[in-house]
Amino acid sequence: MKVSVIIPVYNTAPYIERCLYSVLRQSYKNMEIILVDDHGTDNSMVLATRLLETPSGENANLRSLQILHHQENRGLSAARNTGIDAATGDYVFFLDSDDEIPPRAIENLIHTAKLYSNPHLVCGSVDVRPEGKTALRINDKMPAYIEGKQSSSGAILKRDIPIMACNKLVDRQFLMSNLLYFKEGLIHEDNLWSFQMAGCVHHIAVTRQITYIYHLNKRGLTLERITPQRIESIKTILTLQIESLSRERPLRTLQQAYIFFTAAWFTDLLYEQTHPELYTMQQWIRTTLRPFNREIRYHTLTNRLLYRALYLSPGVLQAGKNFRNSVLHKYV
Repeated sequence: MKVSVIIPVYNTAPYIERCLYSVLRQSYKNMEIILVDDHGTDNSMVLATRLLETPSGENANLRSLQILHHQENRGLSAARNTGIDAATGDYVFFLDSDDEIPPRAIENLIHTAKLYSNPHLVCGSVDVRPEGKTALRINDKMPAYIEGKQSSSGAILKRDIPIMACNKLVDRQFLMSNLLYFKEGLIHEDNLWSFQMAGCVHHIAVTRQITYIYHLNKRGLTLERITPQRIESIKTILTLQIESLSRERPLRTLQQAYIFFTAAWFTDLLYEQTHPELYTMQQWIRTTLRPFNREIRYHTLTNRLLYRALYLSPGVLQAGKNFRNSVLHKYV
């Protein structure tokens, strides 16, 4: 099976060679590298082109390479979409240009795919450097193979696997037939993409092998202060998710729980940064999610509590979190 490794590039000169070396050193050779230049302002593409097009021991076995260029900066979503359209592999694999993959990453993922009759999605474990981002871990109770739409959707919507687009083999025909492109112009586009994928995925396989090395870059988007664009992106994401809710349960209930989590996570982020738009955004979230009040009886106790928490002040929620953490610390 052929794998298309899609790597968007935008101003990552300090990391691009590390990323590309990790791909060139893969034990699995039936790959194509699709590098998408998103019109950056540094010398990332100079370094990348020099490395990929100059014969060396690392790229001696490189069988397929595409270098695509945007004429203007269009963002991560657009770069990934360009890569999807150009891909010819059986599976696609998204890799951010400031991260890397272990030498046997693609081999381990393909081996897992073959074990379970070519599932729609294959996910591996993530090594976070420096350590600490627990949200990128696979749920310990998640089985190695999930079959059926309900169970597969639940694994994504309950975040039993990381919702990041990277570090997943995605069946290209499945991707194309369900029009699973990334919404351009958004920040946190993985949140919406994973939500949309959950509505149509039927088979997921998991390997506990580490297949991705995620670097917590201090300049990275998720560590920056909240901007107006991030606020508008979250509003757009929540609005689009609500508009596309399934009419059938239990998928609709799982989708709503995913929305509750996104809203609560972003409200907490606003509170932690003492953002001036906290109150306005909180009121918008409460108004937008109020129609769910009629359906909350279908949810688990955990989901009901999370929904109700959206109507509490962030200060009360923070006090509750501090109390919970102190109790947990006491018994560790």
